[in-house]
Amino acid sequence: MLLAELEEKWSDDAADYLFFSALLHQGTTYPASYLSIPHLLRIAENLSGEPRLMTANLLGGLALAEQQPAHTDCSGVSCTHDNAWLETPVGQAAAEEFEKSLPQIGALCIEAYKADPSHCFASGLAAAKGEVDLATWLTIGENGGFQCPTCDGDHEWWLLDAKMGIYRNDDVFGAGADWLGNYDNRVFEHANSIAKPRTEPSHISALIAALGSLDPITEGLFANFKSTVVCAHCGWVGQHP
Repeated sequence: MLLAELEEKWSDDAADYLFFSALLHQGTTYPASYLSIPHLLRIAENLSGEPRLMTANLLGGLALAEQQPAHTDCSGVSCTHDNAWLETPVGQAAAEEFEKSLPQIGALCIEAYKADPSHCFASGLAAAKGEVDLATWLTIGENGGFQCPTCDGDHEWWLLDAKMGIYRNDDVFGAGADWLGNYDNRVFEHANSIAKPRTEPSHISALIAALGSLDPITEGLFANFKSTVVCAHCGWVGQHP
């Protein structure tokens, strides 16, 4: 009902609730999420400005979430992983429509990125192209953390000029003063190491070319996808987990 109402008259509040509570909530999708895609694409065709960007953001998020394992503990479903709903006639039809929609979602995310550069739209494009790991990485933003796969040591990282500074985190607040102070001053003065970007694969180059000129956060995320990092606890060297 809300989708039909949005087609007739757009409402930011109604769209925000429907998009990011009912259709896509913290990465969880539902049968209605898949069934809504043709309607969302039709709505997007008649929108401009912020409403069109908001719809593109949702569709990109759905393209990613629907290719990941379902959050079954939250009654979620997936269009590309085994679950009972996919075995139903409705589920099978929705999965087929989802696959057909990916090129259109990708094109919409490119358009949205060029209008308002954001790593979220870059993620939507990567998801539409089936690059699920890259799309997941592109959702993160300017800073994050990881655990060493060898010793489980905690780390914080943040991006600056396409470089990723790595900071040892001994406890919940252990890296706070170092990385937050560096972040505020835009320097890597106390970083334990700087991630080493890998040679850019051709499929990533193609995605970047489609987006055009990149904003700093998106550029840094692309540059550091699967980069080489050093554990500040045990010295392990390997691909960013």
